[in-house]
Amino acid sequence: MMMRGNTRLRKTSAIVVAAAALVVLTTACFPDVAPGEPGDPASAAVFRAVNRDRANAGLPPLSHSPKLTNLAGTWSWQMSQDNSLHHQNLAGVLYSADYSAFHTLGENIMVGPGSFSPEQIEAMWMNSPPHRANILSGNFNVMGVGVFRGPDGRLWATIDFGGL
Repeated sequence: MMMRGNTRLRKTSAIVVAAAALVVLTTACFPDVAPGEPGDPASAAVFRAVNRDRANAGLPPLSHSPKLTNLAGTWSWQMSQDNSLHHQNLAGVLYSADYSAFHTLGENIMVGPGSFSPEQIEAMWMNSPPHRANILSGNFNVMGVGVFRGPDGRLWATIDFGGL
């Protein structure tokens, strides 16, 4: 019985390591910044809502970062799998070779009912002083948005902000 447990643990560990390596390798394929907005309609709507609130505050819009969109989407998915709302280690991300162009990173995360609209997600962040501070920060000039509907129907959302 102990042999099966060790084999299962080794297989699970190998899968986790392979998945982490795949994420690291694919991140290098995404540009730091690109014209347009995220391709996912929900993420694009959050993106537009953030830039609308920045414009209302007299700030320039944030550009779309496919690299940060990939990071945000992967993190939203990961939180749904863990069933836990928690920030990722942005210091580790910032110091990785794939993110060497960035001088700063920030993050907003949330989980909410599946009925939340993208505008409600962004409004929730704007009503929270620390999240609002990230949205309106002059230290950031790019962002990536990831919205994921978990198996239980809840929405998990991440915005990763960056300074290039």
